[in-house]
Amino acid sequence: MFVRKRGDWLIAKVGDGRVMMSTEKVHHIGVTEVGVRIWELIETPQQVDAVCAQLRKEYAIPPEVCRAEVEAFLKELVENGAVTLDPQAAAK
Repeated sequence: MFVRKRGDWLIAKVGDGRVMMSTEKVHHIGVTEVGVRIWELIETPQQVDAVCAQLRKEYAIPPEVCRAEVEAFLKELVENGAVTLDPQAAAK
C-alpha cells in the first residue's frame, strides 16, 4: 500500500510539541517526533512497509507495534485529508 501527501499541510514547532496545519482546511493535528519523521519519510510516495522498515531502523520498536502505530497515524491523516492510501498504485 502506498501513502501520498495531499493538500497544503505543513509541520510547525509549537512550544515543546509539533503541530501539522492546513490553511486550506483551517485545521491542525498534534504530532509526535515519530509523526514528524513519518511525514518526512513520505515526502515522496512510499509503501507503508518501507516507512515501517525505516522507522524500525531508527527506533527500537517491535515490528507489530511499529506497524500498528504507523497505520493509526496514517488513518488519522487520511481522515483529515493530509494523505491518501492507495493499495495498488506504484510511486509516481
